[in-house]
Formats: sequence, C-alpha cells, structure tokens
Amino acid sequence: MLPKCVFAFFFIFCLVNFNISDGRGINGGMDCAVCTVVLGLSIQVAQIHNDTIVGASTKLCSFLPSAAASTCRKIVKTLEPALLSDELYELITPDVVCYGIGLCYKTPGENYCHLFPKPKMTGFHHAVTKVKKNLGGNLRWNLCSLPGIRDICEDINRSLERIEPAVDVDKDWFSTVQSARGSFWRGKDCDDADAVAYPGRQAVLGDAFSDSNCNGIHGIDPATASAWETQLCSGSVGKGLIYMGDSVGAHFHFPERWMDPLQVAQIDPWDIPTSLLQNVTQWILNEGDWPQLGFATGYLNNTQSSLIQGPVDSIYLRMLAMNRCNHRDFQNLSRNGAATNTVLAYMQSVARNATKDRPALFIYGLYGNDVCNNYKDTISNMTTPEELRKNVMAVLEFMDTVLPEGSHALIVGLVDASFIYPAMRDLVHPLGRLHNDITYGDLYEWFSCMQIGPCNGWMTANETLRAITSKASKRLSAELKKITATQTFNNFKLHYLDNPLGEVMDEWVKQGHKVAELVDPIDSLHPSQMAQALITEVAWRNIKKQFPYILGEENPNNDKIIELFGDQGGH
Repeated sequence: MLPKCVFAFFFIFCLVNFNISDGRGINGGMDCAVCTVVLGLSIQVAQIHNDTIVGASTKLCSFLPSAAASTCRKIVKTLEPALLSDELYELITPDVVCYGIGLCYKTPGENYCHLFPKPKMTGFHHAVTKVKKNLGGNLRWNLCSLPGIRDICEDINRSLERIEPAVDVDKDWFSTVQSARGSFWRGKDCDDADAVAYPGRQAVLGDAFSDSNCNGIHGIDPATASAWETQLCSGSVGKGLIYMGDSVGAHFHFPERWMDPLQVAQIDPWDIPTSLLQNVTQWILNEGDWPQLGFATGYLNNTQSSLIQGPVDSIYLRMLAMNRCNHRDFQNLSRNGAATNTVLAYMQSVARNATKDRPALFIYGLYGNDVCNNYKDTISNMTTPEELRKNVMAVLEFMDTVLPEGSHALIVGLVDASFIYPAMRDLVHPLGRLHNDITYGDLYEWFSCMQIGPCNGWMTANETLRAITSKASKRLSAELKKITATQTFNNFKLHYLDNPLGEVMDEWVKQGHKVAELVDPIDSLHPSQMAQALITEVAWRNIKKQFPYILGEENPNNDKIIELFGDQGGH
C-alpha cells in the first residue's frame, strides 16, 4: 500500500509556499510549482508501490487537525477524476494535471512550462483540455486560503515580517526558544524575565551576583573575593559576532530526502505524525534555514544525518575557541532573498547598544541577490553600483550608532557562481531519479520559463548571460572595495574580504572532487553542509592572514573557564 507520507508532502509544500508566494513568477507562479513538484513526487511514489494515490491520501487526512482534515478530503475528492488513471504518468504528466486543475494557467503571451517530459501520447494543450473536461472546470486555489492552513500561514507570515524572536518575554531581542528566530539565530537568553540580562552586554558589577551577559561566567572567587568575570575576561579583548546576510548566511537547505521519490517511498508511514512532521515544523519555523549548523553562527553538532549531512564549523565557534568569554554572543540576521536594498527594512533588528554592550565584529555578507533574480529581463533588475553604494552606506551609518567603540565591520564581496551551470546541467535531479528524466538543465529551463528561479543570470544555458551576470557581480564587489577604502566611522574600522566560496570551489575541484558535492542537491545554488564548513575554513584563514586583530585576542584563561564552568550553560 502507498505510504501515508505521500499526501503529507502536499501539505509540506503548501506550507513552504508561504515564504515565496509573493506574486513571483508567471503561469501560476509558486502555486503552480508546488502542485507540479508534489504531484510528480506523489505519482512516482505510487508507481513504486504499484498503487494509486487517492485511497492512501484520503486516509492520511485523518492525521491532520480537524479543519485541515476536512479541507484535505475535499481536495482529494475534487482531484479524484484526474488522479485515478493507472497510466497517469505515461499519458498525462504532473505538469498537465496542474494546468488542468487550474493551479497552473497560461499567462497571455507566454508559453506552457513543463518540468517533467511532455505527454508521450498527445499534445500538451490537448492533454490539458482533457483534464479540465474530466474535472468540470478550473480550481484556482490559493493554497494559504484553505481552511485549516490559513491560520498557520498567517502566523508564519507575521513572524517573517520582522527578524526578531517570536518568543521574547522581556523584549530584549533574545529568547530561550530555539526556532522562529530564537536561539538558533541569536545567543540564548539566560533570563527571559529580565531585560537587563542578555548575551553580549558588559557585565553588571562584574557578574558577581548574576550572569548579566549570559556567558555562563559569574560569581566570586572565594580566594580573592573578586568576581570571576573580572578575573577571567577583563584581561583579553573579547568580541561578539553579528552577521547580516542572505540565504547563504542563513544556511538554506531543502532536505533531499523530501524530494527524491526513491527515498520518500522508504519513509515509515507511522513516522509521519512524530519525527517527520516535527522536523518539518522546525524547518518551517526556521524559514527553511539551518543557522545552527551554518558557517556564520553554527554551534550544534549535526545529529540529523537523514536530513542534512556534513561537519559543522563556524566563525562564531572559532571566536569562542579563542575566547570562552564570547560564549553565546552571536546574532545571525540573515534572511532568504536578502539584497542590499531589502536589509534596510530590518537592519534595526540588530541587538547592540553602543554604551552598554561589548564590541563586536559585524560581517556584512550578501552573496548574490543584487545580481540574482527571477525576472525574464534579469539584467535590468540587477542592482547598480550607485544603488549598492547608497544601500550599504545606510547600513554602515546605522551600525555606527549601535556598535560600541572598538568594534570592526567586515564587508564580504559577491560570489561569482558561473561554475554552477556547466557542472550541474547534465546531472539527474533527485525528483527525476526514478525514471532518469529530469536533469538540472531541465530544472533551470523550467525556472526560467516560470520566472521563479533564484538566479536566472547564472542558472541558464545562455553563456552570454552568465558572463554578464559574473561581470555585474565583480563590478559590485569593486564598489564594495571602494567603500571600504574611502569611508571611516567613529565606532568601528571597516575592512573588505573577497567572497570565500569561489576559493572553496577551486580548492575542492583541484583535490579531485566534484562541484555537485558542495551545492544543495535540490536547488543546486546554495552551499551544502560540507561547503558551509569549508567557507568557514577559507574565510578564517584569509581573515587571520589579512587582519587578525578584528577577531579579538586569545584568552589565556580558557582552560580555567572550562574547569570552573564546564560548558557555561550550553547554547
């Protein structure tokens, strides 16, 4: 019998859609894309189990909350005429069905788009017409308007409007909860009922009586009657880490296990209500990101081997190893899709006070969204050097008002991702592994046709466009260098670092490895877990070589801190 996981993935993708259903694309945009991927995945899993998807999908509805379960059953009943054919995959493709039910539709003046191979027995338009006739008309759902799903989407959208913890009792921008911009993103609050206590602040009275900066070091040395914080931390220059970036800094990752039909078919159906949905919930609340494992502020051991594989290393962990007094003093303000203009809307989410807090290293690392976009006319939608200068200066001027004196700011150049298309185009995408019928080249073509891709400039067969995108990236990096060379600020010194990802890829290939091992297997754009750790290694190496002083000093009391305070309360 078909695993109950099949229809669960429909709802997973419905919920994923909340973060990208902003009018992006044509021909139905992201609603169309969600339908195509989920239906294609479901059909293939049904084929593996020699079953149809209607019966099992109906049974799965009982696992959902009552309102969502009712909607679920109505959806299955409505789709039943289009889903019952055992020859669906051969005669009517997932693309055709999604056009037929109305989640995909042909935008005037545009072509049909297809991810899966075209129908073998009939023309595309004829097949769409046949599905529409069987159903009796279009559905045209707005997935997040469906009863039982609407409230979930609204709650998540509210949390995404600002980059601050969803749970923060004392409103100090730090939380005791991990997900939803909590301690996965910022150091854990040690007292969420006291706004005076938070990671990164200067110790109050040497933290003799309480742990005001949440680094786990507090109390008095009975032998000297002086505060441990003063003894162990005041002799070295410690620094917090504030990282402002995009989906690379946030560490976006879509688990391959959720889109490979061969792996989906192996999921235990009784695992759905427990571990699978729990993992999905955490993934959704973290916007599809894994900052706790990323190169910027990662700190957890990677124990979710079925969802994400690879070592964990980060700039924060290395700064912590240099000085244990830096414990929990990190903030990750990265956001999927962020560009130099969009960060202006949430830069005030930085939790730093120029007079009350410790100095920090502020890293501004936007890897590519100023040249990457989903538009057909991608070139005219790239950020110009003049626009970039204006945007970056606004952020730096604001940071000069909140960073304490003695801080440093590091601007990271844009990446040149022209290596992606040549390395990936002929490889089979996880969604196409059952029939070996979808390559990354097919995916990029679909992205471009639908105008939903993350980077039309590099994920294209058009070599000229790839070259233009790379040139634009280098031009913006040159502007960032110019800003660094010509601007000075009161509370911090400004530095520039070439983007480390290109160097990571070059070294990896020279060692005999493949580019595909360092990119996320689903979108092939974002760095994999292994690549995240290598970004840390290369970035740290280059920082130590060019301006090591921005990292603070090695604390000679580190061993004593571990002896007295152990893991300092953990993360």
